[in-house]
Amino acid sequence: MKTIQKYGQLFLSRAIICLLFFVLTLPCSAQDAAGVDGKVETAQAADVELPAADDDDEEDSSFDLEDDTAKPVFTVSGKIETLHGLRWNDAKKNLEYGASRSIARINGEVSAGSSYAVMSAAAEYNYRNPARTGFRLNEAYYRYSGEIWDISVGRQVIVWGQADGFKLTDVLSARDSSEFIAFSGDEARLPSDSIRLRFFHDLFTFEAVAVPFFTPNKLPRFGFEEGAKDGLYYIDTPDTFSTPFGTVPVHYTKTESAKPKMFTDTEAAARFSFFLPGIDFSVSGFYGWDKTPRYAKSGYAKKGLFNPAAPHNILLNPYIPKELHTNLNEEYYRIGMAGIDAAIPVGDVTIRLETAWVGKRYFEPKNLLTDKSIDDLKRQTPDDVPLEFNSPQKHQLLMLAGIDWIKSSWTLSAQYFEDLILNHKNDIERPMHKGFVSLNVSKTFLRETLKLSASGVIDVNYGSTFSTYSVSYAITDNINFALGGDVYTKGYDGKGDFAALHKISAVWLKGTFTW
Repeated sequence: MKTIQKYGQLFLSRAIICLLFFVLTLPCSAQDAAGVDGKVETAQAADVELPAADDDDEEDSSFDLEDDTAKPVFTVSGKIETLHGLRWNDAKKNLEYGASRSIARINGEVSAGSSYAVMSAAAEYNYRNPARTGFRLNEAYYRYSGEIWDISVGRQVIVWGQADGFKLTDVLSARDSSEFIAFSGDEARLPSDSIRLRFFHDLFTFEAVAVPFFTPNKLPRFGFEEGAKDGLYYIDTPDTFSTPFGTVPVHYTKTESAKPKMFTDTEAAARFSFFLPGIDFSVSGFYGWDKTPRYAKSGYAKKGLFNPAAPHNILLNPYIPKELHTNLNEEYYRIGMAGIDAAIPVGDVTIRLETAWVGKRYFEPKNLLTDKSIDDLKRQTPDDVPLEFNSPQKHQLLMLAGIDWIKSSWTLSAQYFEDLILNHKNDIERPMHKGFVSLNVSKTFLRETLKLSASGVIDVNYGSTFSTYSVSYAITDNINFALGGDVYTKGYDGKGDFAALHKISAVWLKGTFTW
């Protein structure tokens, strides 16, 4: 079985090569310049996050065929942005920085004949979230374009699907969840070191992607880690655990397994995109790593006398759990994805549909300990008791329907997203289905120099919400200021996806200079 898993991806790679050969033998015509793919890709950052109104910046097209001896053309652009936000600290009863970051980005592009290369980098100073301070390389890749094909090699962002703000078939790019306030979907994307090969035809595009170097999601630290609670973002963990003998404290440690880095760990994906009269649709598949790790639990229970003051009275003084020691080991695991998405234009309206099946993801169990561990805890022994933890795997079915309307200076987008567990069995913490409704409205004034926008997502199950409101004004083509606010609500029962973020609601001011 291990051999099959280890070399299953080799079989997928060979299948992709056979498909490429099939595409090459079909009658094709050369594609012109930008926009060969024939559709807009708008999938955004995170499994559930606020839909961003901005268009995706990814360049996703081939270049005009030119003489390879043509002189190179260089283009340099950049952006300087500073953002500062305030939030109310309910514990301290005062205002404090919710966000304070300044980012300088520079993009360099060069094209010469059939060759094209790009490099993008950023330097950030983040007062409120010091872990983000530093320099990072965003994209750095080379692309060569043939008559009916192109190949891109290097660090790049690859966007799939039609969803805006929800993650279905868009599984190639990892996400940065270490920042939330006024953080758009495009900013949250992390590039992957990959190879992308595409073939163009009048009616379809075929692309194959190999990712030999794994890039995981960037997550906040756990609350029990040193200094984590001094920051604004951290993952909370329960301090106590309920046993048949009462509530006992929990002590945590954290370890990490080696990240995937061998040749046999390469991720592979393929997509066919079809462009027919009245509809564009794509069929895609992926075999690789879940970008969010599972935290495999192990540990032991430390037992002691129920009443240490009367150690000789065995009947009234049993040994019971006094402490639970738990280690969280960060592990990455394989998943598979099969999906389809479509865009149907109807006058001023575009209907968007997307669905994806994701196999064998891990979820938090409803009962943390196995039945065996519960029985071991009940045994009368002073010895520490090793613990076994449940770790259920489930299949997901993700579905989305959306509608976009653009008229004059108005833009409206609405979506419904459904997250369904196929083999639930009432053994995991989350419900069998989770639903979300999103709405994005914006309007421009004064020759498109002034823009008002409002976006929001509501968690149908528990009523928690995430919304953002902003007004922006372009002083010149290069200088823009925006005033806005991010608002989170807990909903009822405190179990919603946005409930834990209600403490970081903030108002912010952002200034941007582009060149």
